Amino acid sequence: MRLAPIGLTAAVLCATAVLTGCGPRFAAAKVGMTVDGAGRPVIVLEDCKEGDMVELQVFDESRTEKNSPGVDPSLPIAVYTVSEGSKKLQQIAVGTGGSGWDPVTVVPELRPGTSYKVRSWGDGHKSFGGQTVFTPNDLKTLKPGDVRYGVQVKSASGVYEDEYRVSSLDEFTPSDCD
Repeated sequence: MRLAPIGLTAAVLCATAVLTGCGPRFAAAKVGMTVDGAGRPVIVLEDCKEGDMVELQVFDESRTEKNSPGVDPSLPIAVYTVSEGSKKLQQIAVGTGGSGWDPVTVVPELRPGTSYKVRSWGDGHKSFGGQTVFTPNDLKTLKPGDVRYGVQVKSASGVYEDEYRVSSLDEFTPSDCD
C-alpha cells in the first residue's frame, strides 16, 4: 500500500521538474534572414533583453536518415559562435560569419529549394532565443535591409503555426525591446 503514495509522489515530482525548467528557458531574442548587396544570405539576430545569445545553428530540414546515410539529420550543418552576447542588432553572413560571429564548421553552399532552419542559443544551451525557417528561394525577393522572419500565429484549429513576414531592419526589433 505504501508504494502507491510513493509512486504518486515520484510522478508529481517528475511533472513539476518538467514544468519548471528542465530544459532551456526562452529568451526574448528574435532571428530572421536578410541578404547582402550581392544577394547572399545573412542571419539577423536581435537580442535586446538579455544579450546572452552566443551560438547559432543552421539545420538542413531536408536531411533524413534515408537520404543522408551515415549522417545524423538532427545535427546542424553549420554552427557559429561569438565570445560574448550583445543586445545590439547583429548581422551574420551565412557563408563567412561576421559581427564577431565565427563559423565553427565549414559552411556548405545552400541549395535552392532546400529548407533551412536557424536557431539561436545562450551559453551552454541554457536559453533558446528563437528560430526561423527559409529556403534560398524565399530570400530572392528580399532587398538588403529587408528581414524575413516567422511569427507564431494561432490557426483556426487552435494550433500555433509560423506565419512569415517581411519588414525593414528598423521594424524587426521585437516589440518588447522598446
